[in-house]
Amino acid sequence: MLSLSPALRQSLVYGIALAATKAISLLMAPIFTHFLEPADYGRLDILQTLADLLSIVIGFGLADTLYRFAGSTIDEDEQRTEAANVIGFSLIVGLITLISTQLAAPWISSHLPGDITIVQTRLILGTLAMSGISLILLSWLRMQEKAVLYVTGSLGRVVLQAAGAAVFLWYGLGITGVLVAGLFAATVMCLGLLTWCLRTTGVSFNARRYKAYLIYGGPLILTGMAGFILGSFDRWILADEIGPAAMAEYALAAKIALMTAFAIQPFDLWWLPNRFKILGQLEGKEKCARAVGIGVTVAVFAAVGIAIVGPAVIRLVTPESYHGAVVYVPWLAALAAIHAITTMVNLGAMSGRTTLRLFAIEGSAAMLAVIGYFTLIPIYGGYGAVAATAIALTSRLIVTYWVSQKCLYIPHQLPRLSGIVIIGIGIVVFLPSDDGIIAPALWAVLSGGMVLVFAMMMKLMPNPLAVIR
Repeated sequence: MLSLSPALRQSLVYGIALAATKAISLLMAPIFTHFLEPADYGRLDILQTLADLLSIVIGFGLADTLYRFAGSTIDEDEQRTEAANVIGFSLIVGLITLISTQLAAPWISSHLPGDITIVQTRLILGTLAMSGISLILLSWLRMQEKAVLYVTGSLGRVVLQAAGAAVFLWYGLGITGVLVAGLFAATVMCLGLLTWCLRTTGVSFNARRYKAYLIYGGPLILTGMAGFILGSFDRWILADEIGPAAMAEYALAAKIALMTAFAIQPFDLWWLPNRFKILGQLEGKEKCARAVGIGVTVAVFAAVGIAIVGPAVIRLVTPESYHGAVVYVPWLAALAAIHAITTMVNLGAMSGRTTLRLFAIEGSAAMLAVIGYFTLIPIYGGYGAVAATAIALTSRLIVTYWVSQKCLYIPHQLPRLSGIVIIGIGIVVFLPSDDGIIAPALWAVLSGGMVLVFAMMMKLMPNPLAVIR
């Protein structure tokens, strides 16, 4: 009887769950675009980008801190002790964040573009507090390779949130109804995960360890905020320059392009929690290099597929007033792949006791992006946002790779990695324009096959039969 390697089994479970999650998101796209006018859809995206920003602060870099400190020891008791303390610290941070953000809600609401109400702001902030705690608990599940439990919690939240949002939209509650559904689903998941954690790992509050967490995780907050600028801040400027209704096209394209990240995530969900463990194994550096080769191939394959199929999906499931989004999808999908590849090659910069080098890189890239946004968006609108982000993300990838290799040399096969990235970019640049469904699907299969064949020829990807024993 055939059996799969543990890593492949975990990735398959994550992949199935993420496919289901993304399928639900796709099903919700026509519901949102049917019940919400473009201006309201733009406001909802503004609130979601606010969530992106504040989740970085709430998370406090604790997910990566958990991977670093609990993942660096092979003793199970030490792992549980470290995890229990990080979880306890996350509860403290979550409580402080909940209180402080609710007090600041009127001020935050008044400074958001798009006429966001205080009630809507309070709802998204409450959801963030629950989600920040859940993030650490889910990260611990991933470290323990409890993929099924992880999937149950994550997918359960998505189903509950989608069902609630659909019902509230049907009854005319609009954005507020969507946010209420999100808060309810996030609270249910957080309480469920905490119950499991108290029964298995426990929670501790050893304040003597907090200094080490702050030294390592503190710069990651600033790093994450820089990442927010590179990933979401452009929509705030677009909302001011062209209005939330026109910005909704760009926001919808970004949401479809995000399927690239979802396609890469099964690899990330296995790789990120386990990379330090793999590094410490016999021939760990070589194993890490091989894993990154697979990850880069997955990223390029995903970007090519979404760049081709994404525009067809928009035409198929949304009203015509949203079809202007199709022109942005290929470029945003490519940028999502570049972002993911940067995370794959930053192991050297993440392996020390502090992450200040990473913050310096992210901060510099963010400054470059901001300059580009304020320069190019007023002139070129959405295309200006794409160009500015592309310059910043490409620069960040190059510098991150160079610095990480200086900190900890990993024998990456750079010419082969560069080759497959260039092939992916070439496919995106020369995409044929077609308004149908069948032609893009066939072109996606052909292009994806080209990427995989090249990857196997260059030994970036193993023969599929080799992973089955």
